[in-house]
Amino acid sequence: MSSSEDKQELQQYLDEKKLNALFVTIVEAILTKKPQCPIDFMVKFLLDKYPSETGSIAKRFEKEAPMSLVMATSSSKNSEEEELRESEEESSVRSESKDSNPRPKKRRESICAEKLKDDECDSDLQEVKEKSESEMARISEILMGNMFFSHLDEQQMKAIRNTMFLITHADGDIIIRQGDEGENFFLVDSGVVEIFINDGDKRKLVKTCQAGDSFGELALLYGAPRAASCLASGDVRLWALDRISFKRILMKITLDVRTVNKSFLQNVPLFSNLDEYELLSISDSLHEENFEDSQTVLTEGEEGDKFFLIKDGCAVCTKRQSDGSSKEVKRMTGGQYFGELALLTDKPRQATVTAEGSLSCLSINCATFNRLVCMKELLVRNMETYSKN
Repeated sequence: MSSSEDKQELQQYLDEKKLNALFVTIVEAILTKKPQCPIDFMVKFLLDKYPSETGSIAKRFEKEAPMSLVMATSSSKNSEEEELRESEEESSVRSESKDSNPRPKKRRESICAEKLKDDECDSDLQEVKEKSESEMARISEILMGNMFFSHLDEQQMKAIRNTMFLITHADGDIIIRQGDEGENFFLVDSGVVEIFINDGDKRKLVKTCQAGDSFGELALLYGAPRAASCLASGDVRLWALDRISFKRILMKITLDVRTVNKSFLQNVPLFSNLDEYELLSISDSLHEENFEDSQTVLTEGEEGDKFFLIKDGCAVCTKRQSDGSSKEVKRMTGGQYFGELALLTDKPRQATVTAEGSLSCLSINCATFNRLVCMKELLVRNMETYSKN
């Protein structure tokens, strides 16, 4: 088999198994979290991200690995705290000079290379670009379909939408040149963009982006050279976002949310005895979910996939009776929690929980819950004292 045939076969395999997208997802997660042990992180990430594909491995992993993971977490906790403190001190010094942006060498909790003060995060962002309601909706629609942005909350989405700016190109214009420094991320509002890779003297078409597609994501994560050239095929209308603005938006919001979540956890009796590291581990795992009046949060008899902490509002627990009616068994407000029993015992939900008025909760999914050893231990010790859901 010739060299060109080998390359073609390998490329076909990469495309068939969608490995390029998988590699990008893994790299993005590693660069975001900057784990002390990347290999251990990748194993856990794949188990969490692709449960159906890793089902058989996950079962074996859960049986064989928990104790070693607990011991590893315990032994590495002090060194991680020390590294975090040192990294924060280093980045604080670096932030005094806006022109310097060295890559951090130590583990960081935030997703940005530099540490910025709150007022710097606001003042250094591009000004809000005026857009129509239809344009804002269009940007949101495209962002939600992109793996790098689908997890963002409405506040983060709004900040990104406001900062994006319009770029138009005519047929044949070079939007991105392979090898150039990556600066912007693009959403295709209308038109067609062709993506080529230069292979020696040849130029190979590898992808065609149409309305609703996006490209240039990796430039938002780190300053890598462009891996391909992008050309306009006909008139093209794009929404662009510069890398620095995105990182500063996300950094500010992430730090704000982390501070709020940590403060909330400190006022919940269940977590009052946890140390700083444990509080931050839980805080970084929380996702805010909001429910309207009478909206069902979880249903009796269903499989449990989340644990909930009430941030604000009231939740009503009801249980089915033998005659088919429902009976209220408990009311819960801020600081109380539910959903843990199904995750700890693998039993179905023992009650239906419904919002009474507006309800704001902080949730943790099952996979993350099972890895938060400190939280599981607390809930197991207290299982006999709290009501079944």
